[in-house]
Amino acid sequence: MSKQYDSIDLMKFIFCLCIIGIHTNISSIFPKALQLLIGRGFFRLAVPFFFVCSGFWIGKKYLKQPAELDIIIQKYIFRLLIPLIIFENINNLLEIIKQLLRQTPKLTICHDILKHILFYPYGALWYVQASIIAIIIIYPFLKKGRIQIILIISIFLYAFALLCNNYYFLIENSCLQIIVDSYMQLFISARNGIFVGTCFLILGIYVGVHIESPKLYQYTKPLLFISTILYFFELLLVNQHVPLDDGALFISHLFIAPLLLIILTKSSLHLNHAKYLRNLSTGMYFLHRILIAVIDILSFVTRKILPVTALFFIVILMSILICTYSYTLKNRFFNQLLR
Repeated sequence: MSKQYDSIDLMKFIFCLCIIGIHTNISSIFPKALQLLIGRGFFRLAVPFFFVCSGFWIGKKYLKQPAELDIIIQKYIFRLLIPLIIFENINNLLEIIKQLLRQTPKLTICHDILKHILFYPYGALWYVQASIIAIIIIYPFLKKGRIQIILIISIFLYAFALLCNNYYFLIENSCLQIIVDSYMQLFISARNGIFVGTCFLILGIYVGVHIESPKLYQYTKPLLFISTILYFFELLLVNQHVPLDDGALFISHLFIAPLLLIILTKSSLHLNHAKYLRNLSTGMYFLHRILIAVIDILSFVTRKILPVTALFFIVILMSILICTYSYTLKNRFFNQLLR
């Protein structure tokens, strides 16, 4: 990888730590103001950034070899599909164990597992599933060179996701509320490849396709600054209302994630272990929810709950150790699984 992209690897690793922070609730140790800025603000930029990064690499490859688009897409899907299947099965098994310990009716467990497999995989794997679905949606438009059309369509799709999340208050007591409530009851979340993944993935592809254009870099820093200020006010606005789902989706993400990526592509930062950080950001993402689930089960059995801070650092340390060990294995399959 070119040295100028080492900063992207570093940023992905930092955002991976943010994901672990979300799922271990580490922001709860901070005062309420910082919980809003860090936990609901900075941490929530992680997944949009992951999406645009994935799209960026697809766009760059497409720019260099447009005739190889079919192969590029096939490799991308195959690379995601294998870990999705493996880690989803592990997470489903752990979820079944947790529910059985809580004496949840077996029929309820089966129903929940099936819904999550289809619409919202356990273990933070919704992002992986969403990436696969999104690229399948984007592919025919990319094949015909209609990037702008799918970009516009995806923004409208994302608008629906916003109504199913932080902006639910806009449709309360309206006919749209009935539609959104019915959708959420059936499909669990709008955070999927259709309504979220398509939008951010195509934004990343757009950046990758236009990476050599000087116009792409015009005013990016002031635009990022303005977008960050607007994000702060958006946080204050939505914080006054109760969100539907997890409150993770914001309008400002549409601007901050790609703008941050564009700026990082121009960075001259050089890291000796950038590839290692890049691999860790993937491996830790796959592993962290499994480790949290195992700790939850042990806590339930022993009736001893780990403090949030201890949980956060234990999960990070164990993830790093497991990933690092896997990279030393001679078995190619296991060596590549957490990269």
